Amino acid sequence: MSAETSQNRKEYAERLKKFKKIIKAEKPLIHHITNNVTVNDCANITLNWGALPVMAPAVEESAQMVENASSLVLNLGTISSCQLESMLKAGKRANELGIPIVLDPVGVGATKFRIEAAQKILAELKISIIKGNQGEISFLAGKEAEVRGVESIGEYKNTAEAAEELAKKLGAVIVVSSEIDLLSDGRQLSEINRGHPLMGKVVGTGCMLGSTLGVFAAAAKNSNLSLFEAAQTAVYYYSLAGEKAAEKELTPAKFKIEFMDAIYKLRF
Repeated sequence: MSAETSQNRKEYAERLKKFKKIIKAEKPLIHHITNNVTVNDCANITLNWGALPVMAPAVEESAQMVENASSLVLNLGTISSCQLESMLKAGKRANELGIPIVLDPVGVGATKFRIEAAQKILAELKISIIKGNQGEISFLAGKEAEVRGVESIGEYKNTAEAAEELAKKLGAVIVVSSEIDLLSDGRQLSEINRGHPLMGKVVGTGCMLGSTLGVFAAAAKNSNLSLFEAAQTAVYYYSLAGEKAAEKELTPAKFKIEFMDAIYKLRF
């Protein structure tokens, strides 16, 4: 497992330069079918990275909208039957066009409907990146997991194994968000020990990470970097922005503002 060193910090910095250059030149459109609770936050974080957000959940237009997009972000936070249909239509069109899809299976394992929705998406679509908490990723990997509402509870000792197995099974990059984030593409495993506890006190930081992964996945298409490298870079700098924000504010509402600004400042 690779952990942070001075060498890979330099690598992350070089990658970020490449991604920023691509994002600035292309202003990629990131199509979201996402969580109604955090949709505004997802739009703003996408814009702060320099990309263009669009939120088009309607069944009548989701597939057409994705034709102009550079990535598609699917979030199950407030999933409904209509939204699931829209996700599948947009996802199938994205697959046809080679557009990367990021899936955030929020709350999978909490209810039968969420389980069935996630299973249907994974059965019918080729997903590029899956981001979830320990419980969500463990559940998708067929491991023991406990999810209450949209939160993972309990202790997980085999998260790395679950991530690797799921990555191999689905051919996707798996991102496990936790106190120490884990990433795997089935061949390599990386941990990122960055961020700040206040990130867990703000509703939407997980969803915004999904949007961030969508931005970097879009930029990776026109670079010589892999999706795994894109995800690593996204998670590293997203978490670093949390650290920077906590240097200025230690209450959740003010921290959120500083965090958004810290992401924006990374563009320059």
